[in-house]
Amino acid sequence: MNRKTIAALIIPFILLGALLAPLSAANAQSSVEDSITLQEPAVTLGDGWTLDTTFSSETPYALAFGNGEYVAVGPYGTVMKSTDGQSWKALSKFQNYQLTSIEWDGSKYVMFGANAAYENDASYKPAEAFISKDALTWTKIGFKPGEPIQQLIWGNNEFVALGTSKVFTSKDGENWTTAVTLQKNGYFALGFAHDTYFLTSYDDNTVRISKDGLKWTSKKYDTAAGVQYRIWANNQYIGVGNGIYTSADGVTWKKQSKSPAGATLTFIVHNGSTFIATGYTDMVEGAARQVAYTSTDGVNWKKHDLANLQANIYILYPVKGGFAGIGSNDRQDSPDGTYSIFTKDGSSWSYRLAGTSYGTEFGGIATNGKRTVAVGLNGMVIYTDDGITWKGSNPFPYQERLGRTHLFDVVWGAGKFVAAANGGIYTSANGVSWKKEKVPFRDQYGGLRNIVWTGKFFVASSQVDGVYTSKDAVNWTKVESVSKDTYWLTSSVWDGKRLLGAVRVHDFSDGVGSTKIMQTTNGTTWSTVQTIEIDQALIAWNGKQYIAVDQYRANEVYVSKDGMKWTKSKTNLGENDNFEFITSFDGYFVALNDSMKEINGEYVNYDAYYVSQDGIAWREVRIPQADLAVSGSKIMKDGVKAYGKYIFVGYNGLIMRASELQFQDPIRILINGEELKLSSELGKPYIADGTSYVPLKAIGEALGYEVTWNTDKKEVTLERDGELTYFSNGVVLKNGRSYVKLRALTEFLGYTVDFVKANGVSTITIDK
Repeated sequence: MNRKTIAALIIPFILLGALLAPLSAANAQSSVEDSITLQEPAVTLGDGWTLDTTFSSETPYALAFGNGEYVAVGPYGTVMKSTDGQSWKALSKFQNYQLTSIEWDGSKYVMFGANAAYENDASYKPAEAFISKDALTWTKIGFKPGEPIQQLIWGNNEFVALGTSKVFTSKDGENWTTAVTLQKNGYFALGFAHDTYFLTSYDDNTVRISKDGLKWTSKKYDTAAGVQYRIWANNQYIGVGNGIYTSADGVTWKKQSKSPAGATLTFIVHNGSTFIATGYTDMVEGAARQVAYTSTDGVNWKKHDLANLQANIYILYPVKGGFAGIGSNDRQDSPDGTYSIFTKDGSSWSYRLAGTSYGTEFGGIATNGKRTVAVGLNGMVIYTDDGITWKGSNPFPYQERLGRTHLFDVVWGAGKFVAAANGGIYTSANGVSWKKEKVPFRDQYGGLRNIVWTGKFFVASSQVDGVYTSKDAVNWTKVESVSKDTYWLTSSVWDGKRLLGAVRVHDFSDGVGSTKIMQTTNGTTWSTVQTIEIDQALIAWNGKQYIAVDQYRANEVYVSKDGMKWTKSKTNLGENDNFEFITSFDGYFVALNDSMKEINGEYVNYDAYYVSQDGIAWREVRIPQADLAVSGSKIMKDGVKAYGKYIFVGYNGLIMRASELQFQDPIRILINGEELKLSSELGKPYIADGTSYVPLKAIGEALGYEVTWNTDKKEVTLERDGELTYFSNGVVLKNGRSYVKLRALTEFLGYTVDFVKANGVSTITIDK
């Protein structure tokens, strides 16, 4: 595709982005002093942890094509990349900059943005300029426009930048000249077509035109035509606005005889064989009724209803096999996410999630072993078949008054994915296309928050609408006995024989609740097991023991061996500790939350997970941090084990995964007084049935041997100084890595081994 075509396409994209900008805040960041390097997902954090920012983005303002890739930028440090214009990945954040414009000149990108805490601040805070060869490493340049830069275009071997009161030009993107002084804070739009720049002023209805960005000629803007965008095709300008128009100079317009009537058109694109013009026909409660018109000759137009495309088209551009684009929701207030749009010829359209919006979250995740699906607010659904590559599903419809469906939880059961949402229940066989099921709510505003599958029946619940059960996820029945006004099923767990639920009972006299532990074997008949003194409980089972933890005061817990008799206890956590969610992996309870501690008089936030075998003694394990300037919280909301990995999803569209979790106390290994450095990447030692296991290759090489594993003989060959030693006692495989019994190997090689445990750390010393 011609690079100049992409540059021209940016104009309405930026204007719409500015109009739709939500007023939201993010963590303020310091200014970039000299340069910043962004990272592509997924980012290795260390110790087996990976952070995936693919969907963690805001709806962008501007887009450029260069160096064989598409790059889009937007608020709160959003930088997105795509190699095909359809599949997008968000990079690590460009700190907290509100990035407003980007262009490519054939050898480098030039980008403008404001270092501002709020998105709307970009409309008045002075911009800073950056250049990059690869859209990853950016260098700050000395140009200071002294005002925001709203648009940037590369054409005729020159950059032209539109500020709020000036137009700037540059040949190289680094040395700039003020070309035009405009009315301060006026309403302007900058465009480029057929080697000509067009600067439209909507305040005094004039159009300035220029070939070089320096000398401009002012002409009258045709308000009757209301042209918002123009291209050059068929030896003439074709513009769209209050219809479709043609012009010899791009200023004086003639309406086509077959121009559509009753439509406001905002965009037009041509790939050499097909024209597509898009816009809307009317507005209903802020929702645009979108429409597209297609033509093969630019004269005869065919109308296409875009009712199924519930996302405003911000920009379209030709790609292999058709046209792609970016859009957001179909209301003119604030974006609910970023969507990748595709059409082959303008007649039928599809779109899928490409990025989240600030403050949204993935709240639930489920797997069937082959496919894993995560769901979240604003109808966000993503899926993966390997735990590494994630894709966006078909978006949920946008409902007038209700907005796009919020999805809170999801399970796999009865041969389908089943999600609990503010519209009720949605099901999908593949996690891509979803169907709404009928739940007998009292009104259209009913919704469900939690859902569990027992292998025989589903149970779904919410604080307002009560508890519902189903055997097939299609036919649902309300369970009146646990749907009282004062009841709220906050959490439940299936142990293979029965479902145990934590039902909060509200006390209207003081607002403090208690929790009834209740059980059911069929979803419809419930009985009370015991009442416990916890206001809002999270309940879990690790295969041997049950626990009910106060979600907001994790130092309070009830434990039970059989689920029938519960005993109150205190954990080793503080009264201000809380859990976002709790689950069990490999016989251990696991909980996640971001944590805060006072260090040297300052409160420091960090990410951590907590593990426990009995629910009383918990061990905090910090997750390695990375300076990625990720906006907002990194709290994880739910997790599963799939593909040999532990996968977590949470706030701001973030995904985290770990190759292994540290369930046991840390183990240090000292060899002749030197500590052996091990990690999740190399393999960590562990203890099973009182025996210490270490990664075979790491321990062998640390002892000075070259290690070879003979798969056929199930035997280890250890070579040192030309001497071969064979060993086959106690070699096991774990997570695709060979481990060996530490004492058996080292004593076989003539070493002595000692084991000491103190202060929660096990130390193994190996001496010759």
